[in-house]
Amino acid sequence: MIAYLLPMVIYLVLMILIGFAFSKKQGSVEGFLLGDRSLGSWVVAFSYAFSGMSGWVLVGYIGVVYLMGPSSFYILIGFNLGFMAGYLLYGKRLRNYSGLLGAATYTEFFASRVRSCESLIRIISALSIIVFMSAYVASQLAAIGKTMTVVFGLSPGALIIIVGVVIALYCLIGGFSAVAFTDFVQGVLIVIGVVALAVVVVMKAGGPAEISSIAASMDENLVNVTMGGKTGMALVGAVIGQLLYGLQCMGRPHDTIKFFSIKSVKDIKKSLVVCLASLTVTYWAAFAIGYSGRVMFPELSDPEQLFAFMVTSDFIPPVLAGVLLTVFLGLMMSTVSSQLLSAGSTIGEDIFHRYVFKDASEKKVVRITQIGIVAVAFAGILFALNSTENVFNLTVYATSGLAATYAAVLALALYWKKLTGPGCFVGMIGGFIICVAWQSAGLDGILISGVPGIAGSLLLAIVVSLFTKQKYEDEIATELERVKQDIV
Repeated sequence: MIAYLLPMVIYLVLMILIGFAFSKKQGSVEGFLLGDRSLGSWVVAFSYAFSGMSGWVLVGYIGVVYLMGPSSFYILIGFNLGFMAGYLLYGKRLRNYSGLLGAATYTEFFASRVRSCESLIRIISALSIIVFMSAYVASQLAAIGKTMTVVFGLSPGALIIIVGVVIALYCLIGGFSAVAFTDFVQGVLIVIGVVALAVVVVMKAGGPAEISSIAASMDENLVNVTMGGKTGMALVGAVIGQLLYGLQCMGRPHDTIKFFSIKSVKDIKKSLVVCLASLTVTYWAAFAIGYSGRVMFPELSDPEQLFAFMVTSDFIPPVLAGVLLTVFLGLMMSTVSSQLLSAGSTIGEDIFHRYVFKDASEKKVVRITQIGIVAVAFAGILFALNSTENVFNLTVYATSGLAATYAAVLALALYWKKLTGPGCFVGMIGGFIICVAWQSAGLDGILISGVPGIAGSLLLAIVVSLFTKQKYEDEIATELERVKQDIV
């Protein structure tokens, strides 16, 4: 037990110390929320990758691999395409445009860009971020609880609370710089740890050929990519459905905000390469873990607990198991910290500063943002303690809601001069409502809710913008020409 706990305790203390190391940057709003827009390409790459990847990889995804085998490949391909599209579609323009407008938060960018319906945009943006971020935070804390229950044989509640408090603490102390740097440290640890575990379990299971042979004897669908034996258009539809999971990566506030903070747009291409490389290595290592686990632990009642059973098995030394559990913590914490900061900034800057404490000093705005971080952390902890939803589904729903609200209108804001305030607002609220309604109707089994949400958001934003008037169209056209250049 001590061997499991010691690396985790050391790691949690280190994260808090990193927060203190960056605490001097928290005096100004831009310093606390964006690290003074001074982050390097590697830090942004790892922060973008692992704040978006989440604990879903070692809980939800390896559970899917356990059940589906190679048919789960398409999900990984879709996510890689989604992350790449996020960089190529949003990266340079969003870095330039946010700086040009002086926008320090996601919501502030939209309000400043369309120049009307500011209050409505802030309200729907805040609603989406608080609702879906709380659910997303809960999914990560639930992943912790599900894993640690197997490890320690205890109720997950205490661990959910402890980890939630630690993450909130280093967000409070160090702000964006601390979050980004801890994402970097965690990202390096995650890549090394997940690859190391993959190598160990593949060898333990007898190697790739032996694993495939045993899997084939269990179920022939575990050795093909036909999605349970589908053929023709049924197979095409199923493959496209999995590839579309990548759309969830686009436009989400907690990872896309990283583009605001990179030091120079010239670093974005390098950051893209580093991001995709780290994602690819981690995803495929996770696949190897899930696939090996199917033949090593063929009778699991809950495949999402596979990682926990693996690291606590006899073939993993206790100290190494503690390190691997720390890797898992890092994967989850990198996502939650970014989500808390994003939600906190919405509460502090976009709600209270704009409507309650209009003349507040920057120091006071930072303090209110910190209160917002605590509030969302508390909501996420309560949600995690009471949720019965599995980690995979809860994560997909939360991330779909964020993408449905923002992905389409963000693309229009960066490329289309005719986007108006009413168009932006209706696009946001339309995507939000469609996503929630689709999920509530149980249609997510046919297609993830983010896809119709993004499509509906795009259509509504365009139609409403064409029927309204953008009074600043010429000014915005000039801005759009400027932000596509390497101006920073």
